[in-house]
Amino acid sequence: MSVCFRRILRWTTNVILFSGSLSITEWRPVTGSVPPRNQADWEAEFEKYRASPEFKVLNSRMTLEEFKSIYWMEWIHRLWGRFVGLSFVVPAVYFVATKRVSRSMSARLLGIASLIGFQGFLGWWMVKSGLKDDLLAPGSTPRVSQYRLTAHLGAAFVCYLAMLWNGLDILRGNKLLSSPPATASSTLAALRHPGLRTFRLAVTALSALVFVTAMSGGLVAGLDAGLIYNEFPYMGNGLTPPKSELFDPFYSHTPDHSDLVWRNFLENPSLVQLDHRILATTTFSAIMALWAWTRYSKSLTSLLPRAAKRGVHGVVGFAFLQVTLGICTLLYLVPTHLASSHQAGALALLTWTFVLGSRTWLPSRAVQKLVMERVGAPTLGGNAAAAAKLRDAATASAASAATPMSATSLASLGGATLLPLLGLGLGRGGSGGVTNKETLGHEDVAPAGKMLVVQKDQFLARQRGIKSS
Repeated sequence: MSVCFRRILRWTTNVILFSGSLSITEWRPVTGSVPPRNQADWEAEFEKYRASPEFKVLNSRMTLEEFKSIYWMEWIHRLWGRFVGLSFVVPAVYFVATKRVSRSMSARLLGIASLIGFQGFLGWWMVKSGLKDDLLAPGSTPRVSQYRLTAHLGAAFVCYLAMLWNGLDILRGNKLLSSPPATASSTLAALRHPGLRTFRLAVTALSALVFVTAMSGGLVAGLDAGLIYNEFPYMGNGLTPPKSELFDPFYSHTPDHSDLVWRNFLENPSLVQLDHRILATTTFSAIMALWAWTRYSKSLTSLLPRAAKRGVHGVVGFAFLQVTLGICTLLYLVPTHLASSHQAGALALLTWTFVLGSRTWLPSRAVQKLVMERVGAPTLGGNAAAAAKLRDAATASAASAATPMSATSLASLGGATLLPLLGLGLGRGGSGGVTNKETLGHEDVAPAGKMLVVQKDQFLARQRGIKSS
């Protein structure tokens, strides 16, 4: 699903650059999936487009054959979006309805499914902004609102990142639980080292910075700001345009100019491009600072997993690629293939930043709890004696139960779906605490990777017996 989202995002860039987003002037989620099938249908669609401001102001000489090319681009974009949405929503509803995933994962799946539906609405909301009659006024340029375009782009990025984050979380949890207990314990101990906390915060901040930079690129695309100042690093006679051009009263909508600053930041193409340059330069500098930190700080180098070190190099590589694509896109007056690659590069850089983070972030508390219990570590608020008694009680109950639950292979389950199937929950009262309502007892993992699960009533009875003794 993440791959499909990446491709549809890149295709969206092509649609915008070819001015195809306004070629379909209606939003029909069901019947719109069927394209024109004969000449009469094509003439009807073309007639609707002729009534749009874009045709009247910019494309009045367009022929029917030329219209077909931009129509097909927008139609494929919309159909692809519906396919991606259904491919995620239908399985998600099935897994949630049949309770094949945990409560937390159910909430995540439903959240992503809702966001996909909202994304479709944002797409039409964006297109609708380019069909208003006020765009026919002198001095206006028929195009979609840069605000709505950026909102549409941002929602797509959030959808993709939510899928990516959950996928990485499941894969990491499964890998940790499938590894030998000693290896899993040492990995978890290394990730818990206080020295990695600052690094994790730095990667989180870097991810946010990359995202904000990408969204500023959405404003650049929405305003066609890449078609001015096609040079680098200068903008005219200096590194920045004149102040009078950056904060032009033309963009203010109030008599007292109280909105002068923020409207210029978001609507003035010169200042929007400068903002994007500054954010991109800041992001690149932050990435290089992170690389230098991981390379020359002996204390951090000794703590970082080998996979995380490789991840830093990957982020640096994508950063250099993205900077090169951005400068070339500007110098060559925004050719479609370069602009599309530049947007794809932003998503690739953000993806690799998340991958880097996943290699140092701590797994979920439930996965940590399972790992510690496999190696016999205390899990009840640091009470080793109570934990040992509970393990002994769980073992005895599992051995004496008339119909014990069947063992489940760790290797065949994802981390997020493994925990609810094992019946393991997290206590809310303390660090790693066990609550009677949420947690089932279970035995340590056998060498073959199996785990016996004790039925809840038996476990609670044993637990009450331990407390009374």
